[in-house]
Amino acid sequence: MDKQRHSPPSWSTKFLAWFLKEDYYEDVQGDLEEEYQLLIQSKGLSRAKRWYNWQIIRLFKPDMAKKIEAQNSIEKETTMFKNYFKIGLRNLWKYKSSTVINVVGLSTGLAAFVLIALFVKDELSYDKHHEHAEHIYRVTVKNYTTDGDLSRHWAFASAGHASRLKEDYSEITHATRFFPWAFPDLKYGDQEFLGEPVIFCDEDAFDIFSFEFIAGSAETAFPDIYSLVLTRSTAVKIFGSDWEEQNILGETVTLERDGQGAPFKVTAVMEDMPDQQHFHFDYLAPIRFVEMIMGEDAANNVSGNYNWITYIRTTPGANIPGLTQNANEEFWDKYIGEFQPGVYAREYYDFVLQPLLDIHLTSNLEGEYETNGSIDQVYIFSIVGILLLLVACVNYMNIATSHYSRRMKEVGVRKVIGAFKSSLIKQFLSESLLVVIVSLPLAVLLIIWALPYLNEFLDKKLVFNPIAQPDIFIGLILLMVLVGGLAGIYPAVFLSKINLVQALKGEQAMNASKWNFRSFLVTFQYVVTIGLIFAIGVIESQMGFIRNSDPGFEREQMVSLFLPRGDYQNETFRNELLKHPNILKATFSSRIPTGRLADSWGSRFFKGDSAIATSFRLPVVTVDEHFLDAYGIELLAGENFREGMETELMPDTIVTGYYVVNLAAIKALGFEDPNEAVGQKLGYGPSEGRIVGVMEDFHFESLYSPIVPTLFLTRDRYRRVSMKLAGENIRESLDHIENVYAQFDPEGEANYRFVDDMFNEQYQKEERLGTMIKVFAVIAILIGCLGLIGMVGFIIETKIKEIGVRKVLGASTSSIWMIISNRFLILIGIAFLIGLPIAYWFMNDWLETFVYRTSISVFLILMPVIAAAVLTILAISYQTIKATRVNPVECLKDE
Repeated sequence: MDKQRHSPPSWSTKFLAWFLKEDYYEDVQGDLEEEYQLLIQSKGLSRAKRWYNWQIIRLFKPDMAKKIEAQNSIEKETTMFKNYFKIGLRNLWKYKSSTVINVVGLSTGLAAFVLIALFVKDELSYDKHHEHAEHIYRVTVKNYTTDGDLSRHWAFASAGHASRLKEDYSEITHATRFFPWAFPDLKYGDQEFLGEPVIFCDEDAFDIFSFEFIAGSAETAFPDIYSLVLTRSTAVKIFGSDWEEQNILGETVTLERDGQGAPFKVTAVMEDMPDQQHFHFDYLAPIRFVEMIMGEDAANNVSGNYNWITYIRTTPGANIPGLTQNANEEFWDKYIGEFQPGVYAREYYDFVLQPLLDIHLTSNLEGEYETNGSIDQVYIFSIVGILLLLVACVNYMNIATSHYSRRMKEVGVRKVIGAFKSSLIKQFLSESLLVVIVSLPLAVLLIIWALPYLNEFLDKKLVFNPIAQPDIFIGLILLMVLVGGLAGIYPAVFLSKINLVQALKGEQAMNASKWNFRSFLVTFQYVVTIGLIFAIGVIESQMGFIRNSDPGFEREQMVSLFLPRGDYQNETFRNELLKHPNILKATFSSRIPTGRLADSWGSRFFKGDSAIATSFRLPVVTVDEHFLDAYGIELLAGENFREGMETELMPDTIVTGYYVVNLAAIKALGFEDPNEAVGQKLGYGPSEGRIVGVMEDFHFESLYSPIVPTLFLTRDRYRRVSMKLAGENIRESLDHIENVYAQFDPEGEANYRFVDDMFNEQYQKEERLGTMIKVFAVIAILIGCLGLIGMVGFIIETKIKEIGVRKVLGASTSSIWMIISNRFLILIGIAFLIGLPIAYWFMNDWLETFVYRTSISVFLILMPVIAAAVLTILAISYQTIKATRVNPVECLKDE
């Protein structure tokens, strides 16, 4: 009886057949199988299989393998693609109008996408150049009210936080503070530079951040407390453009403030800080100098004076949430303890460690050193950029299907002579890629033309140089291939799947379905257009609401500037300003409306002899007796400040206080009638006194923030002067202000600002967002209209005989126009039902970032669909009317 016969492993046998020369295969395979069967009997099946597989692998040698005809295959494919491109060029030239529309649409979409991509790339690159960026955190502090509500979240920390955190927690390897010390004057030889932004920092700054040194080094930057590190720009500014040849290290410059100066030696020069960094400094000096000036108590303070920008660097892999939790549970009790019996500091403070890479796009805290970007805007522009690219591709698809409908018989003939579906797809994809190749140079020209305007508008230095920037060059190539494939895939498949009978019959057979994928494409274009128009309407409505809203104070024709330096009486300066007849009013204050309410002391309200700490934050603004009148703020009860009501806040000294509060403050204290609050006893910081007046609420901060309880007091310490100007001869009034300023501070400069400009600058991000959305909406609408033109052309071509028959039967031009337009109006309705809810959700979410905001009216909801309908009618009317005027004989002569 024969033993059971086992077949060799199939995959090995197939592999042998694939690579072994045909002359050898039969003999080799037969010998191997015979030996395989013998091994099964003597060694077993498992060992036989291993032997068989190994023999196959051993035979895989160049002299045993078939000759691969790769070269012939490559040459064949190359020849085919040359043929495809040749045919494509002929068709581009043959159908010039379609080519122009395609090229304009794709080049515009590509240019818009690349410009947005440059902006997004720039925003996402902030602070990434620092070597230890992933391990750097900014120490920020949250303050809470007695009710546990968040009062303020500071971007700064106290002076003593950095050193103590580093000492107490081993995860923190380095800590530094940056402290802007009142912009001292800098003197070198005969040169004097006023109000220079000198920043004082700890030595650890050079171990945390990757500053690039041109002269000197991080190790020798701060040999003593009188060291000064310059940037390239400031080195040129002080020593001239040839500073590198002068060996400026060791040169002495003087920093002077309030008439007192100290000599500092230049110890190093750094490169200017990159634009893609959330802070920028021109000078760095040792913070030990400031500690010497301010004293030990100020340098070790851990419970206030949030003016010290603080960063830490942690060990790789540090548990940041755990570190934060431990610091909040231990630090405050250890270094502050109880404010009063049973009231612990930890209940009022929290540390938050912000990752360095998150600051630029996600942080908008109290006291940010520079204005940050917005991750929401990055998301919005990214979505808009992708939508624009898709709209451009959809536009091409619609026009391409119209264009290729003329080539049905060509497709049929190709299939008759043996063309495969894959070869047809390759041909049409090659033609779409060719259109993109033609569009790309025009897109590059558009980018080069538009980029300077975009940089000026965004205040950026975006660079587009594909030759010098390999990442951009590679990105353009990939984008070209992606768009070519994306735009061409539907027309290619659309035509290649048509069977021979359909192709030879013409278009009618393949267009029997009224609702097809092209309808979906047009609907998508309408969804994007309606969404962008709705976004424009909401943004413009909100910005109009802001511009026309009454902030509660007079901002028109109000000018403000910082007070001049020097020893003089404020009243003398004010009187000099008022000598000009067009300067109607002048007032002094520590801050002005449109600023931020940053200064705050603890407050307490007296009931009888008992003082009860207030449960809300009460910021303070120092003003003179002319403030309410100058800014047009109504006094509701009591009296305004007058001579003798100065309140000097001095630590550790209880002084008599006189306070004017706003309406929100008395409501927070429990009073409904302002008159009831007048005369009530209040303690504020190191002062105790009475509320002498109650003023109407007004928006001191932006409309992002609610009106908060605010206290006003008067003392002879101000920072700013505000003036109300008459409406005529503005230039003459400003010249007078400059002249008076120069009398009191000959070396200073009167950098005045109009308050209404400062008010509008609070919403600069929104203004930019609105303008950018407008521009991109116009581009989307332009591309969409081009797509409509192509789509209408497609429909008219497929219905030309139907139009002829209808005209013979007496149909009017308007009825034929309605038949064609009706389809698009239905698509607009569908797009409205899809696009508006999505856009409404996004824009309503955006509006909620404002405490005071407009409502989305019925007009704003209907406006996009009306605009889309009007644009559609305008885009299709010409072609439709033109088609209805064609002689029916011309339409039907082939029948």
